[in-house]
Amino acid sequence: MFCAIVALLFGLSLLPGRKPLCLRFAERISDGILPDGAVAYCKRLTWVWLFILLSCSAVSLLMAERFGGMGFVVASVMSGAVVALTFLVEGAVRRRRFSVVFHTSGSTSKPKEIVKTFESLAKEVAFHRKRLCIAPDTVFLATIEPHHMYGKLWREFLPPAAGCKVDPDVILAPEQLLEKMRGAEKVFFVTTPTFLKRFCAYADQYSVPQNCVEIVTSGALLDAETSAAAKRVFGIAPQEIFGSTETGGVAWRRQGDGKDEVYDWTVFDPVKVNVNDEGRLVVKSPFSFCRNFVMGDGVELSPDGRRFKLLGRMDRIVKIAEQRVSLPEMEERIKALDGIEDVALVSLDGEKGAYLGAVVVATDSRFRTHDAQSVLEMRKRLIPIFPKGAVPRRYRFVSELPRNPQGKVLSAELKNLLS
Repeated sequence: MFCAIVALLFGLSLLPGRKPLCLRFAERISDGILPDGAVAYCKRLTWVWLFILLSCSAVSLLMAERFGGMGFVVASVMSGAVVALTFLVEGAVRRRRFSVVFHTSGSTSKPKEIVKTFESLAKEVAFHRKRLCIAPDTVFLATIEPHHMYGKLWREFLPPAAGCKVDPDVILAPEQLLEKMRGAEKVFFVTTPTFLKRFCAYADQYSVPQNCVEIVTSGALLDAETSAAAKRVFGIAPQEIFGSTETGGVAWRRQGDGKDEVYDWTVFDPVKVNVNDEGRLVVKSPFSFCRNFVMGDGVELSPDGRRFKLLGRMDRIVKIAEQRVSLPEMEERIKALDGIEDVALVSLDGEKGAYLGAVVVATDSRFRTHDAQSVLEMRKRLIPIFPKGAVPRRYRFVSELPRNPQGKVLSAELKNLLS
């Protein structure tokens, strides 16, 4: 009887002008955010459920008519097993059909393939849509491609979910951005620290429209100087999103808001975090592809567990000459030297074990060539700071660090420069 009633509901929803019942369920659990092909899939699925429920009802009636009450009980148990099996099989098919495959950037190791369900992506999009309250007349402009997690969420999924337009062009130059901004009433700008730094360095040459309602940046950390410059140029400080392909968004911060907070990253409401014995951040999130994901970042949590301070990448602690050294800490100390604008370190394999290589961006003219004198001068400045065995042995002086479109420095690119 129950199967017959439910079958009737499924059947009525397939009438012309009605919305298939499976589609209604899908819209409810995904907050109305559906992938391409979802409507047709839900309509077919409604027909499948109608057939299964009618079949179960028919079998129950036949069993009851032939074997009486015991036959009805057996048929009910069989129907329940069939319905449960259908749920499991359909769930597996749906996850496979509507999953999204991403590849990590490989900034600290080899790129990895990450498969995420559309449900987890839809939950994250719905959360940001509610959190940001984006006006429908806002136009999304972006400097990123939608191939990675950041671009897929903020460029491809969020704008239509918020009822906004997204400009189809990938912005590559300041002049292109300014032209797009002048043609829009309100702008939501999705970018990276690398683009912001380049744009703000020459912003005095342009007249920048003050119609940017939000700037979101991710992929790498934004330095305080660039954040302050962006606020002067656009009238709003960028909102940084901290996360990963595996976890989705974890936390956010906005520098230059007048607050001098020790714990400057605020965890998103649906996300729970803690710290393991190694000091790494552990994330439990509806946006993540697994239940408890251990990130490579060391953090210091606030007492309430809802804010944290980043301490650097724990997976960038390497052993050099029998000494454990933190590459992020070394990079910060090198960048503090006069004449050094930026630096990236990488562990290299040698005949006598691992050693460090350094790709350096220097403003000091003595370090703009690759001759032996430049290397000796650099080592001379670093030897008093670090243990002798940990001082980089190979150097490359460049005008800027090699970064991917997300603003991350890739270890493979560093090794190629130093080879």
